[in-house]
Amino acid sequence: MTTYTALSNRIRAAETRQELAKREEQIARHFNAGTITAAELSRLDGKIMERIFFILDTLPTIPTITAP
Repeated sequence: MTTYTALSNRIRAAETRQELAKREEQIARHFNAGTITAAELSRLDGKIMERIFFILDTLPTIPTITAP
């Protein structure tokens, strides 16, 4: 398992904002150590934001369009 995959799985498993804050710190340490690239950092950051929205249940709903 790659570092990126392991971090991604940990983000997916997070259930609170506090857990996600820990993941952010962990990701920063990995980036500073050179074990993930800038592109991977960006994707992981996006996953954290998506997870925050999911946890807070504030994802915008897309209106359903029905045919007449």
